[in-house]
Amino acid sequence: MALIAVAESAREVAVGFNKFLDPVPEISTEITALMSECYAISSELQKLDNAKEDQRYYHDYNYIYTDVLCVRQSLECTFDDIIRLFGALGRPGHISRRAAYHQVWREIDSHFYQESGFPLCKRLEYNRLFLKQLNSILNDGRPLDLEDFYDLRDRTDEIFYGQESRLDSAFNHLSLIDPEVFRKEKATRTLHPSTGTPFLVPGRGTKARTRVTSVATWF
Repeated sequence: MALIAVAESAREVAVGFNKFLDPVPEISTEITALMSECYAISSELQKLDNAKEDQRYYHDYNYIYTDVLCVRQSLECTFDDIIRLFGALGRPGHISRRAAYHQVWREIDSHFYQESGFPLCKRLEYNRLFLKQLNSILNDGRPLDLEDFYDLRDRTDEIFYGQESRLDSAFNHLSLIDPEVFRKEKATRTLHPSTGTPFLVPGRGTKARTRVTSVATWF
């Protein structure tokens, strides 16, 4: 799925969550926060998608290729799960509208907490902040904050690895990147996109990065 398609899914999910506000007002704080994260993620993805059309950023995309692939695949899986769970609202039943929405909310909350150990809103927050770091690398040549960059990248990878069992079969049919290559790339994504020199993170040393030669078919 292309970046812009994932951005559209984020907006679709936000619209879906908006429908929970009336029947289940007691969770309005959580729902409003989720909607805000979805719209913000959509905006960050659109920035990345727009930048790929600019020849000035073509080579810089090579340096963040694996990071963007990871967060994009993870978000795609997350949004697909949410939309699938939304589907229960359209099934005929003998419970009230309020009860139906409340039940689906409990299923959503439970599903993502069991998968990653923290609420869905926290997962989306990590994804959004990591996307902001990647956009900063493109626009400014380095992350907004190096320590945060490494922490958010690790968290994003952990979320994605937690989803991998359902993605393995899909990866086998993709020519984008082999799963084993992805794992080897995890610790090699830290060269400065403009100078080619390593980012320095206090207390963590430097890491080399294997340059991806082309991203033309990725998008």
